[in-house]
Amino acid sequence: MELKDVLAKLESSDEFASWNTHHKNAFLAHAFVMLDDANRNTWQVGYYDEEQGLMSTFVVSGEKIDLIPDQEVLKADQRILPLKPEDVVIPLADALAAAQKAKLEHYPQEQIAKTFFIIQHVEAHGPVFSITYFTAAFKTINIKISSKKGTVEHHSIQALAAFG
Repeated sequence: MELKDVLAKLESSDEFASWNTHHKNAFLAHAFVMLDDANRNTWQVGYYDEEQGLMSTFVVSGEKIDLIPDQEVLKADQRILPLKPEDVVIPLADALAAAQKAKLEHYPQEQIAKTFFIIQHVEAHGPVFSITYFTAAFKTINIKISSKKGTVEHHSIQALAAFG
């Protein structure tokens, strides 16, 4: 399922309509998906209210839509920017393929244990698919793919924790 399909289902739902009457200033901030068997078709879609500093998250799974109550957002170095659905041009499969190609090119030795992605507008890179791999060696690989062009905008690897 693509972001536009998830948003169409969500934004036409009674749950969204009811929530939206009390959250007029909130904007689409992100969409998050775990790519394991249990969560493959479950999307978490976040709407951010900058004035209140609160994120409302909808869980869209099949025909079911649930709302996670508003949560305060941890203050980060970067502002939360609106994600414009029209900026998500490339298909999800193409973004995942581009990330896999970059992973094989830059980190071929790493064995992947889990994969997830978030679609968001990152100040330094614009609208991106931020694809993260958890590795068997307790590292994370993050690859940012432009949601407009399908190009690799950034890649990095980090240890999850230092043991010793």
